[in-house]
Amino acid sequence: YKTDSFPKRIDRDPRCAVGIMDFDASTGMVRHVGFRGRARLDGYDRERMKRLLSRYLGEEQEWDARFAEILDDRDYVFVRFVAETAVVRDQSYAVKVK
Repeated sequence: YKTDSFPKRIDRDPRCAVGIMDFDASTGMVRHVGFRGRARLDGYDRERMKRLLSRYLGEEQEWDARFAEILDDRDYVFVRFVAETAVVRDQSYAVKVK
């Protein structure tokens, strides 16, 4: 948290956006989901972090060391995002055959 600028910006101004793109240049598929809203910082919570990492990485003993090491690093925080608006677009295009 101390070395990352994003949480500091959230502290100053909670307005933010999240964008997710799914893109395949070989087929011309472009899908976009965007959210605008507000975020806030939730403090360090070891058990919450452990649950989140376990959900995606499996059992703790199988984690890469870099993830296990952050469990006790109180500089890590959670960013809670609350969407106020959303947009979903299919921006796909036809691929020209050469």
